[in-house]
Amino acid sequence: MLSLCVAVLVGGVAGLVMRGALVEWSPRWLPLLSAVGTGWVWWRFGGSEYAVPLCAATWWFAALSAVDLGRHRLPNGLTIPGALVVTVALAWTGCADSLLGGALLFVMYLVVHLLAPAAFGAGDVKLAWSVGSIASLGGGEGWAIAALSAPLATAVVGSVAAAFGHGRARIAHGPSMCAATLLASAACLT
Repeated sequence: MLSLCVAVLVGGVAGLVMRGALVEWSPRWLPLLSAVGTGWVWWRFGGSEYAVPLCAATWWFAALSAVDLGRHRLPNGLTIPGALVVTVALAWTGCADSLLGGALLFVMYLVVHLLAPAAFGAGDVKLAWSVGSIASLGGGEGWAIAALSAPLATAVVGSVAAAFGHGRARIAHGPSMCAATLLASAACLT
């Protein structure tokens, strides 16, 4: 229990530090998202080889989600460095085959973006490389869970918004991508 409390505290502090660094995008939800996400990841993976890398990914996902929720964009300053870190980390640790899942999801999002630009933003396309690669650590099942549940979650949020009279509301898709990746990891990594 103590380690869980420490993880939540560290996540909250990381969120505060990142919020200061990302002041240009004013991500007010960042400390809360970071603390809750880190606590959940530590509760699920504490003591396993995935705990620390997924906590770091959670901090990055919290930053992406907070910015996307507030600004409806995923800036290159967050997506591209993250993609580079994920790529190098997976190659370095002998998990380069997971990058195929990232490439596949990237291509799928790119095709949708080119055919229907309003469906996914360019930031979502760039984020697809990283989340597809991370989800692929859980094998094909992990990749499929993340790839299918992210658009489904965004569609549900959009449907609820429409039901409450906000049919033209812009729905951020990045948070769904990040949450789906963490849920796929929880379901498929042991």
